[in-house]
Amino acid sequence: RGYLGVDIQSLTPDLAAEFNLPDKDGALVTDVEPNTPAAKAGLQTGDVVREVDGKKIADSQQLRLMISQAAPGTKVMVKFLHSENGKNPEEKTVTATLGTLPGQSAMRGENAPEEDKNSNYDSLDGVEVADIDTDARQQYSIPTSVHGAVVTSVDENSNSAEAGVREGDVIQEINREPVKSADDAVRLSDKAHGSRVLLKVWRDNDGHGGSFYITVDNTKKK
Repeated sequence: RGYLGVDIQSLTPDLAAEFNLPDKDGALVTDVEPNTPAAKAGLQTGDVVREVDGKKIADSQQLRLMISQAAPGTKVMVKFLHSENGKNPEEKTVTATLGTLPGQSAMRGENAPEEDKNSNYDSLDGVEVADIDTDARQQYSIPTSVHGAVVTSVDENSNSAEAGVREGDVIQEINREPVKSADDAVRLSDKAHGSRVLLKVWRDNDGHGGSFYITVDNTKKK
């Protein structure tokens, strides 16, 4: 089975709007594994794959199926939209030589829905976050390669809970800016004054963790 080396998710209308896309067709790249066919071809987090070998990609499931059905060593033409900070998406085409699918799925974020004792209250509606230490990694099964701020509590009546944020999630980006600590998460959420907040989140799904994007409504009163 062919292997590209990306985590992906399908687009929602809100995500399409956040990335300034013309529609919600395509597969949104949430992570690119280093030294993989995708990385070598130049694909980056936030890119949206629209076509493979001239065939339009409707969603992440279709892309996963097309890649898995191709033989390792196959060269594929990948057409995608790339933008800096979510502005003015530019269409690009690259050639990727597929590798061999490892034992673990290459696209773990497909089924994703839209810490420590010293917690800092995050102004992102109803969310408390903490730095990731050894205890947090063990408690929430967070690999050492994953960095950010871990969610320690979510108000069940908040916009964040409604959007799908939950305890144990790792917030990696807020509005496309990297989160390296709980302080970063608080600072960046304080800066988020738009109608929606775009989060990049890592989540453990029964040992098969992956990253995905989610939008949180920032207009309702708390």
